[in-house]
Amino acid sequence: MHTLEPELRILQTEGLIDQATASAALATDRRDLVSVHRELRLTMYAGVLLLMGGVGMVLARNLESIGPLAIALGLALAALVCAVPAIRARLAGRPLAVAADYLLLLAVLLASADLAYIETQFRLLGPLWSWHLLWLAIAHAVVAYTFGSSLVLAASLTSLAAWFGAGGTVGGLLAGYTSPEVGARALACAAVIAGWRSVDRRVRPATLFSATFDHFAANLGFVGAVAWCIEWPWLAAGLPLLAGLAFVSIRHAFNTGREAFLVYGVLYAALGFCVATVPHVNDFTAACALVLLVVSGAATAIWQMRRQLREPVA
Repeated sequence: MHTLEPELRILQTEGLIDQATASAALATDRRDLVSVHRELRLTMYAGVLLLMGGVGMVLARNLESIGPLAIALGLALAALVCAVPAIRARLAGRPLAVAADYLLLLAVLLASADLAYIETQFRLLGPLWSWHLLWLAIAHAVVAYTFGSSLVLAASLTSLAAWFGAGGTVGGLLAGYTSPEVGARALACAAVIAGWRSVDRRVRPATLFSATFDHFAANLGFVGAVAWCIEWPWLAAGLPLLAGLAFVSIRHAFNTGREAFLVYGVLYAALGFCVATVPHVNDFTAACALVLLVVSGAATAIWQMRRQLREPVA
């Protein structure tokens, strides 16, 4: 097996690199170092979700004994405590550590839960209740840009998408809309996010938020296209739109090496095809066979294109 150890030893002997740098490089070359960055972030994200679930259970079981005002103040205090490491890093001019970033996300989620709880208890906004989602999106965006947190930006975009879906009435939840309305709202939100990304990229060329914008815009765009594939006459616009988005997504994957967009393009195209065709197949067995065929074809396509994506360019 080829190793760079002799060269690294020479560089250390000649004084071109110090001992710490040489030791780290040798450990990497010998594969003694194994990155757990992805696993650590996944564990912390799961921890944030579990904590939020625990907060919801505690509030549900102790609502009457604790009281609305005490709950609201407790959530606000917990959010402030979780934000302390991020605030200290910001004041010191340091980038956020992984733990501080996830604690900031927890603080934002706790603050969001607090505001939602206050609204349900005190009805401060009345019939304009759904606008709090837009205000949350704006507030989260301010926090994201202040601390440079892509996680908080994702929370902002989630609130923005929820606002587009919720509408302006108490009963106007996403399930209450027809598929063309759902598709239009998803596409409109995707367009807003794409425009936001363009402005962010132009104003801040070194931005690290582009990937987050890309994932949200892609998924919302695909959801809108698939929703338009459910019924006629929107199907006439939905299928071509879905095909175009799939082509752009797969091409983006090959241009950037980002496998997620390859998966988006293939899976959403397969889903749209099934949504458009399966309801018109009267035989249940034939419908199941068609779905199985499409899923198998999609899996094969992803496997083949993923191999090409990983091949080094000559």
